[in-house]
Amino acid sequence: MSVKIMGLSEEDLNTLSDMLTLYRLLMDMMNDQVIEELSKQLSVLARLLNGLISSDLPSLIERALQDPELDRALIDPPKMGLSGLLGALRDEDFQRGLGIAVELLKALGRASKGMEEV
Repeated sequence: MSVKIMGLSEEDLNTLSDMLTLYRLLMDMMNDQVIEELSKQLSVLARLLNGLISSDLPSLIERALQDPELDRALIDPPKMGLSGLLGALRDEDFQRGLGIAVELLKALGRASKGMEEV
């Protein structure tokens, strides 16, 4: 026999009950310390997203991920040794990618100097 209350099926009522139980559990966990830590983490995430969005990095990564050669390499990765790596240094695309990676690493290094003070 199917139970209906306010037009809700038994399955809907069970789902609603589960949601209320979860809500009660979350409310019991919330205290000033948890809220403060959560707000700090969300603030860091917001600053990170803002910095990311205001740069060209997301569109650059998106274009790189859509490269058909990358798809082929993911399906059948080429074997690369030291001689292959040295040979790749002659490739202009590799040089540009390496340059971007080096600049990103340098920026991370510069930024880490400021972390010592935090």
